[in-house]
Amino acid sequence: MKLNHVFTVPLAEFHMDAPDGFWAESVELFSAKALCGATYGAVDQHGNNQVFESRADLFDWQEPGVRRIAEFCHRSLARVVRAVTDHSDAEFAGLQFDYHSWFQITRTDGFQAFHNQPNGSWAGLLVIDPGDPQPERPESGTVMLHDARVNANYFQDSGNTRLKYPAMQCAYRLEQEQGKLFVFPSFLLQETFAYFGRRPRIIVHFNCWIRPEFDRSRIGRERSRVDLLNPVATRRVVSYRAGRDEDH
Repeated sequence: MKLNHVFTVPLAEFHMDAPDGFWAESVELFSAKALCGATYGAVDQHGNNQVFESRADLFDWQEPGVRRIAEFCHRSLARVVRAVTDHSDAEFAGLQFDYHSWFQITRTDGFQAFHNQPNGSWAGLLVIDPGDPQPERPESGTVMLHDARVNANYFQDSGNTRLKYPAMQCAYRLEQEQGKLFVFPSFLLQETFAYFGRRPRIIVHFNCWIRPEFDRSRIGRERSRVDLLNPVATRRVVSYRAGRDEDH
């Protein structure tokens, strides 16, 4: 018998090494920005008013710590794209990575319902502070990615309800540790369970769309049109070049 697994969904994990004090400084910076209210973002209206979400221009900030985060996220995503696509070296070097990026602060009882990132091909999240562990409530603040095969369970019986990994249909839990980055296709539905810790949890998010340089003018015009239709969400596109493969 030859057994293949098809329709694979890639999920990449990285860990960001940082100097002493980096994470504490990042927590202090993001917490201070959140206290400025509408200057930098707003409370997420899709949850229960316990999640602050910044505007989507984070990777454009000039603070050294944020620059370090942005570069790490970009280089990590570029490695993933290089690994899972068949672009030639020349094609890959000419790709433009455009980002929306923001940070979230989740306070006690904060959560987020089902959503995906429709404005890009890739999404990612970097854990700045995972918050307080809750041994008695291990589901606290859990981020779940849901199976993309939406019709896979249309019929269930003893032949398919006990499939083994990776064939099983399931949700996947992202284990949150400080400095861990997850990168995955943006079409995946995700949700965040209610967080019960007292120390606010802080996560950096991004979505990215990737185009050859010659295609950027048309994409840019369409992006501007879409943003004008949604003036509440201030979004600034931040761009990176893929660069040479050995740089990633």
